[in-house]
Amino acid sequence: MPPRFKEFYKPVPTSREVRQRRLSHERQLRSLQREQVFMGKRLCFRTPQESETESEYEFTPSDITETISGLKSTKHDVRMSSLTSLSTRLERPSEEVRRFVLQGECMELLIGFLNSTDADEKLQSLWCLTNIAAGEPGIAQSALAAVPYLLALLSSDDAEIQNQAIWAVGNLAAEGESARNQLFANGVLDPLVSVVNKTMDSTLLQTACFALSNMARMPNSYFNHLFDLNVPQNIAQQLVQFKNDMGCVTELAWVCTYLTAASSSQQIDQILATGAIETLLACATRSPDIANTALIPIIRTLGNIAAGTDEQTHS
Repeated sequence: MPPRFKEFYKPVPTSREVRQRRLSHERQLRSLQREQVFMGKRLCFRTPQESETESEYEFTPSDITETISGLKSTKHDVRMSSLTSLSTRLERPSEEVRRFVLQGECMELLIGFLNSTDADEKLQSLWCLTNIAAGEPGIAQSALAAVPYLLALLSSDDAEIQNQAIWAVGNLAAEGESARNQLFANGVLDPLVSVVNKTMDSTLLQTACFALSNMARMPNSYFNHLFDLNVPQNIAQQLVQFKNDMGCVTELAWVCTYLTAASSSQQIDQILATGAIETLLACATRSPDIANTALIPIIRTLGNIAAGTDEQTHS
């Protein structure tokens, strides 16, 4: 076969190779999900059945060309297929996909879909951006170009789109001080806190708390503003409301962890006054089979408070 055609050649794997790759992929997903207890970013994973065919081959330059053509297609089903394929590829991007994100038309095309009137295309584009923001620093930084468009979707009437936009913001906030300050400068914090305060949807609350806990990470230039927005009071109220939902308790506890990690003595007193810590303790002691994922942020929060004054530790 002439060398110049090698990039178009895809060797067909045997059934055993496909099975081994699938098992390896599933092990990697489980490992990543365990790491998410401690890391600040979260990928959007498709099920093994959905991503099986996508993971069989590495992307080639011709695949990128085909993806671009699909994203620009006048046919809705072709655009959706290309967006779905791309979001899967972005879970664990190959070198070719990385180049597409960093040097190609990827971001321009995805941002274009955020302005689409089609909710499905908008959601799939957000899924892609969420996984880009969850990537390595070089790739994640490119997603900052979408922040003004994400901001508009934080208050979307479509709960699924709103949730995915918040998820993308949460991943970007974990990127570091510069990213957090840029998100704050673009006005992300206020609508995010509003969602945490008002939502009665468990899934949305968990995602919003994930994003808020990453925004509360230090260093940042706006930490005191979290108290101006009454975040401790909001968290305390939602802990009471969702005390029987361990998923919500876990994410709310992570917000408490990062708030108490950087608070002044006076701010710790404000947090204690809300009753949030008592509610967390009640949640931790009420259920004998409480998951470690919930215990970890609760214990870390208590540790942060114990590092304060004797009065705070006694409280």
